[in-house]
Amino acid sequence: MLRGILTLRCPRCHRGPLFSGLLEMPERCPVCGLIYEREHGYFVGAMALSYGLAVGLVAILFFAVLALTHWSLEWVLLVASVAFLPLAPLCLRYSRAMWIYLDRRIDPHDAQDH
Repeated sequence: MLRGILTLRCPRCHRGPLFSGLLEMPERCPVCGLIYEREHGYFVGAMALSYGLAVGLVAILFFAVLALTHWSLEWVLLVASVAFLPLAPLCLRYSRAMWIYLDRRIDPHDAQDH
């Protein structure tokens, strides 16, 4: 499961990609045909995961900048926040991967099976 999340692969076949571009997801896995978005608004839960990842990354950046520079807290937070911006797409990608893997673990049946 962890390997599939880290490599951003289909939770069913572990071969198909979850993303076809930086942020674009195909409707289904090109290898096994698994529909990625089970219902409208399916990835709303991934937003909470993305928020958690973002807060964690900004905190790491904050303390790294603080340790290296000893600037005022306002400047450290500003620099850490700006340094996080290029990492934001990664948070989206990995939060969606975690969400789909978690959901498939809890309910492994496809929408067609219901």
